[in-house]
Amino acid sequence: MGESAGLPTRLNWSSVATLLLVLMFCAVSAASATERTGLTLLPNEDNWPIIMIRINGHSTSALIDTGATIAVVDDSLLGAELSQHAPGETKVLGLGGQRTFPLTRVESIAVGAQSWSGIPAAVNTKDEFPIEQCVLPASLFQSQIIDFDFPNGRVDFYEGYPKFARGKTRSAITYTLNGGLIYVPVRINGVRGKALVDTGASVSFVNPSFAERARGVRRIESEQEMHGADLSRNRIETYNLRDLRMGKFSVPRLGLPVLESELFQQMGFENEPMMVIGVDFLENFRVQIDQDRKRIVFLH
Repeated sequence: MGESAGLPTRLNWSSVATLLLVLMFCAVSAASATERTGLTLLPNEDNWPIIMIRINGHSTSALIDTGATIAVVDDSLLGAELSQHAPGETKVLGLGGQRTFPLTRVESIAVGAQSWSGIPAAVNTKDEFPIEQCVLPASLFQSQIIDFDFPNGRVDFYEGYPKFARGKTRSAITYTLNGGLIYVPVRINGVRGKALVDTGASVSFVNPSFAERARGVRRIESEQEMHGADLSRNRIETYNLRDLRMGKFSVPRLGLPVLESELFQQMGFENEPMMVIGVDFLENFRVQIDQDRKRIVFLH
């Protein structure tokens, strides 16, 4: 084999050291990219995915909400932020419609090994804007996978692909993002619609348009009170519906609340078949959100 022109025949020690440093850097980067953070979900009566976090060095609980687009932080955890930043406002959309909150930027939020600074947040004041929990939008987490293991009471954040679970039925559904919120296709009695995946809703429900088109039958004797993370409470009617299908999973018969809410109007679904999938449904699954590939995996 001939000698290659212009190439050194040996590496000097400085080249070797440089190469080793590069390889070490790549190894450390790869380890950081694949680091897995696992957190225990705190027990609560709504089975919301609530975890312990730190805000400005203070430990507190917070809801990881796939139905939120901005963090909500209790004013007792804020200090200089409220006076240092010019006052502003933001609108937060919930079951009770849009509500206006004071707006600030939080100095520091830490969840496990992840941390953020200068995050915009709505300010929850107990007198005017009561909310049970601090709220972190799920989209705040930049890991490829957010893995809500509701049956085992934990949530994991990691890179790569959703983990398989032996013996479980797996259904992967491509989702769409609208305003930072996750929507999946569903069918009720053959009628196609969209469903918002909302870990901040205690109960799943449909809008009147979906109930009517799917030929739901009203249960006059049955009413239900629904509340969301914004503490709004609504008395609602319940309809008997047939054949709910989402990916590989189906429910032959079910009763779903029908709610007329500003929520549907603000999301642009006032007259289109639309439902919200809350934790009463999600808690039966391991729900893996693949943010990189825009897919959500249900394991049951």
